[in-house]
Amino acid sequence: MDFKDAVNQFLRPATRSEAARMVPLDPLIPGCGWSIADPYHLPIEAGIRAERERLRGKAWLVVRYERSLDYDGIFEEVQLHEAFDESRAALDWATGIRTERAAALRAAHPDWQERRRHVRWPKMPQVAGQRVQPLLDFFVDDGQGWGNHHVHLAVLALPAEPIDLELLAAIGAPEALQAHFRQVGGG
Repeated sequence: MDFKDAVNQFLRPATRSEAARMVPLDPLIPGCGWSIADPYHLPIEAGIRAERERLRGKAWLVVRYERSLDYDGIFEEVQLHEAFDESRAALDWATGIRTERAAALRAAHPDWQERRRHVRWPKMPQVAGQRVQPLLDFFVDDGQGWGNHHVHLAVLALPAEPIDLELLAAIGAPEALQAHFRQVGGG
């Protein structure tokens, strides 16, 4: 098989038997469009349910999104941190996390430079009718284009059903979100 055949095979629509092995998560999060191979959907579903239970009744959520680039590729991570009743408490807590992550990155990459960069994250200006409260993001790079690391933190209002399509759309990074839910769900 040559390269063109491999690409065409990768891009072709799934056959009926292949599609049958995919489990849609739309019943759990209407409109998300996520389909996960059976049985790999189980820890993701368990993680979504666990996070909903943990966040239920809270008003504000601290979310961290990290993106790094190095010679191995691009890596993304999403962490749904603590939830709070008051936005001020959430902002204070998030500021502490930003300080910790910045110090850890400086220690891991002492020769990298801190730079100001504007990347639009979160992806939505508001969630659950409340303005998203992004914190200043933190960006370091090696100065040569071979490596960088970007840390974003934001405080998002929690909707009535804590994990819904609006929250997912604001966070973006669906693969990183799925990895977060998988970890929470024991996978």
